[in-house]
Amino acid sequence: MLMSYRMGDEIQHCVILRVQKTGASSNGGVFARGSLQDNSGTLNFICFERETVDFLKSLPNVSAIRIHGVLQADRYANEGTLQVVISKAEHPAKEDSLEHLLPYSPKDLNQYKQYLEELLVGIAKPHLKSLLRTILSGVLYEKYVVHSAAMRLHHAYVGGLLEHSVDVAKLAKVIALEIGNIDVDLVVAGGLLHDIGKLHEISPALGFEYTEKGKLLGHLSLGTMMLNRFISQEKDFPQEDALCLLHILLSHHGSQDKGSPVACATKESFVVHYADELNAIMTQFDVSDDRSNWQYSKMLNRYLRVTSQEKT
Repeated sequence: MLMSYRMGDEIQHCVILRVQKTGASSNGGVFARGSLQDNSGTLNFICFERETVDFLKSLPNVSAIRIHGVLQADRYANEGTLQVVISKAEHPAKEDSLEHLLPYSPKDLNQYKQYLEELLVGIAKPHLKSLLRTILSGVLYEKYVVHSAAMRLHHAYVGGLLEHSVDVAKLAKVIALEIGNIDVDLVVAGGLLHDIGKLHEISPALGFEYTEKGKLLGHLSLGTMMLNRFISQEKDFPQEDALCLLHILLSHHGSQDKGSPVACATKESFVVHYADELNAIMTQFDVSDDRSNWQYSKMLNRYLRVTSQEKT
């Protein structure tokens, strides 16, 4: 596994490779920078070998590649940051297994399917239960339970969307019940559906790249349009609940400066927003590679202290 290597180790490993920058160095040479990933984690790389740089430049945006290199300290990054200095790269051989490249949820997905069913059973409003049963069935259900919730920042693995959505719905339900005078059914429905647009925003293929629709519209818009279509097919769906549920999806990033077209304006939308944000933040403490108690979170743009108890 990629994250099992230590500084100074020679690496020959099949990885998901993303080239992020290529160019000329000050001494007249060339370079390529980017990231390497398998299901154990992600490391940055740099390459100065002209022939290899030319090969990397010829690749698609995301590729399965066998790399040869050495793990060294990145002198241009924060202290303790490691990177792979690549000397050679090539297409995987036929006998190379690529099963380790796609990251999977560390949680029991069958258990999460059961949690999902329990949440659906617990919804009291018939029209909301009918809507959710319709959306989370058939082909959409099969996609929902295995899809990634992100390209790389949080829950970026097979089953991540199910895990994140269920955890947000469960947490939001607890908060709503504790505060009181909040529509718990809307909160649960919003928690389960808030990221439904990611089914169209993120490709399920190697690397979890953004789709054309995802780049142009984003998952908030895609999810809202998708939800609106399903609501329009439901007979006599209450207009007030339709507006409130659509508002939850549009506002779940919290405010316009965080990417929501509208800011939270209802109690239910605030509950789902904060449950979503808290769940995403807590996963940043799960990315320790055991090299240090301090791990840098790109999502939060800061170092986080991961204790030994959290690593177990």
